[in-house]
Amino acid sequence: MKGETVRSAALFLLLINAILISHSSIASADNRLVFGVSEYVYIEELDVRYKAKIDTGAESASINAINAKVEKGQGKKDDLVHFDLVLPDNTLKSVTLPLSKHIRIKRRASDYDEHEKDYTRRPVLELTLCVGGQSHLVEVNLADRRQFSKPMLVGSEPLTAFGALVDPSKKYLQDKSLCTKKAEAKEHDE
Repeated sequence: MKGETVRSAALFLLLINAILISHSSIASADNRLVFGVSEYVYIEELDVRYKAKIDTGAESASINAINAKVEKGQGKKDDLVHFDLVLPDNTLKSVTLPLSKHIRIKRRASDYDEHEKDYTRRPVLELTLCVGGQSHLVEVNLADRRQFSKPMLVGSEPLTAFGALVDPSKKYLQDKSLCTKKAEAKEHDE
């Protein structure tokens, strides 16, 4: 009788453990997050969640934004970037945030003529990205991504900030609700 009770308790604990693991973020053996080739990314400052392409071949992160204009700050004030954020439902939201810097992004040869520049200059913002319940402040550039399948790209620098590994055979490994709960908790605290 005692043996059956111990076995039943062990099976119950294994079942509970399996349920807990299936409802938490996927992590590797050394507790690093494992991302699929696509993940949901919540951007805290913009209060928006995007489907993002995870691309280890890209360096930075970019979000879908158009009509970016930089306003020089007067005196010691920061330069500001005014832009239209393309939301997941393709509507626009006017946003103004401090400019962190500009970066040059090399263009694909098929995207420009011989007499044009082989790079584009993009404004960069510092934004807090949340994936799988973890948040990190990273640099994100503004790009018109309307022609791409995903409105956001996450490259190697943000992946390094998350300490993430990438499993190219999977998609959406991280629980998107963990960032929603974090955002809701922040709203309740205020």
